[in-house]
Amino acid sequence: MKTTSSAAQFIPPARPDLGGAFSMPILSPMLGAPPPYRYRDTRNINILFKTDPELLEKMIPPPLMLNPAHLMIFYIGLFQFADYDMPYHEAGLLIPVSHEGRNGNYPVVLYLDRANPIVGGREIYGWPKKEAEKISFEEEHGKFSASVIRYGQQIIEVGFESHQRVDPIPERPKEPMFTLKYIPSALEGAPPDVLKLISCTNDPDVITELQTGKAALKFNASLFDGLLERIPIQEIVYAEVITHDFTMGYGKLVVDYLSKSQEVKYAN
Repeated sequence: MKTTSSAAQFIPPARPDLGGAFSMPILSPMLGAPPPYRYRDTRNINILFKTDPELLEKMIPPPLMLNPAHLMIFYIGLFQFADYDMPYHEAGLLIPVSHEGRNGNYPVVLYLDRANPIVGGREIYGWPKKEAEKISFEEEHGKFSASVIRYGQQIIEVGFESHQRVDPIPERPKEPMFTLKYIPSALEGAPPDVLKLISCTNDPDVITELQTGKAALKFNASLFDGLLERIPIQEIVYAEVITHDFTMGYGKLVVDYLSKSQEVKYAN
């Protein structure tokens, strides 16, 4: 009597019909369309400051290399999601890094006050986004004030005073953002479902207005955001306010940490 192997008898389950959805929930997605995503008239304060190099080393994943000046970037502002006519506020911390001789930035934590860009950024690119109760961003006579409030606590305070409007605006290199896309498993004791280092470059990214000046930045202690109070602001070395238009397209795979080869697949 002839028998068939268990392998031959196995019929893989059919793949679910995603119906063109590009985010969850499948039947009513938060974002209905794939990249590219266009932003217009986005305005934000950028602050470059020195901090503890040992702390920075612990924050970045391999094979990214830390910048030798031990710098960190904080930004806060109003983002204009043009494709969905959806303005929202965002604040974030970035670490300047390099990979294979190319400079870029690695985001540590971002705060947003609207759900759709939080979900889209996390699901698609792995941006480390969290919700904020309120993010303020105000200007009066060349002076800016901004803050982040989460669970009733003001965790970030920002001030900026404009000293100079720069015109013409120097061209800047297009540097990638490196994000660590991490999705844990629902199975006990199992490895993550996803653990990848992704790069994404905004292109085009056109600055239409640039002001330089003096800034103040303060991180406050919080029960829900303990990371911030561990980051010392040793010296603010540069501050600016920019208005820019940019487009965020698809990313590229740098490393799949769960693959057997763990090959670096990044391409310029």
